Amino acid sequence: MFRMALGKVPLRLSMGGGGTDIASFYKLKGGFWTSAAMSLYVRITINCRWDNLWVVKFSDRTQRVTDISEIQHPILRESLKFMKAPDWLKGKGLEMNIISDVPSKSGLGVSGAITVNLLQILHTMKGDGFSLQQLAEEAYHVEHDLCGSSATGKQDQYIAAIGGITSFEVTRSGHVDVLSLNLESRTRLELNENLVLFGTGTIREKTAEETLKEQGLAEQKLSREKVAYFERIKEIGLAQREAMLSGKIRRFGELLDEHWKVKKSYSNHTANSAIDDIYEVAKQAGAIGGKVVGAGTVGAFWLFYVEADKKSALRDAMAAYNLQEVPWSFVDHGSMISYCE
Repeated sequence: MFRMALGKVPLRLSMGGGGTDIASFYKLKGGFWTSAAMSLYVRITINCRWDNLWVVKFSDRTQRVTDISEIQHPILRESLKFMKAPDWLKGKGLEMNIISDVPSKSGLGVSGAITVNLLQILHTMKGDGFSLQQLAEEAYHVEHDLCGSSATGKQDQYIAAIGGITSFEVTRSGHVDVLSLNLESRTRLELNENLVLFGTGTIREKTAEETLKEQGLAEQKLSREKVAYFERIKEIGLAQREAMLSGKIRRFGELLDEHWKVKKSYSNHTANSAIDDIYEVAKQAGAIGGKVVGAGTVGAFWLFYVEADKKSALRDAMAAYNLQEVPWSFVDHGSMISYCE
């Protein structure tokens, strides 16, 4: 058994179809989405202790307990229970530390990334064999069932495990098919260059689950109107995948604009008129499309599609709103173990 491990897992951008991975929709119509792993990360260190203490460090908090049921971080607690860690550790505890490049509630899939990488580390330390799809499904089970996050979908866990720019199709029974996108190198480069991420400097007050519940998009039985909304999001997501595969990158940006218009019509964005102002100013500066990353239309990051000759104007326009560009790139890998001993 390994006594120490350092894990690293990329965060994600939702590239189309986000939201159709929620059970309340896919059980009716089946879901489809495309996600991309990016060069912003969560890192987790786990070290076996010599005593029976469980030491947890996350955000600005440190907790020391002798029983895992007392751990306040729900993902850590339920993952340890799921893995039956006290049994194979034989009375010893673990010291666990989570370090993230972005805050929680950022809209970049932090919780899903943490769950996948944590389970991967625990399986590795224990000496288990596992598949990437198994990791994704186990992480979904921990978040959705054990942590009681009924609005949690399957997008974040699957892209954290698989990585790359990848499409996923989920049947009404919940089975997920992984559909790799073999994009031409020029298409991938242009897509990466033309998608610009800006940090708002704020933390989303509510979780994705809370936001979706408020909007009526996470109910066990969706209204006809909400089903129609998700169907339209799914259609746009399929069109975005086709645009990427055919190298029509500008069309991808135009579809981002269509997605934004549909999304905000179901979101409580009117309480903050600056959101619409930012979007309109961005378009005047040359952005073809964009969105606030994550559930709803209030988040920690804006994503815009803008072509090279307009990028400088967009940066200047966003600087007036104190939005700072965040460098990033696509990465092919998903969750990994960087070091163990």
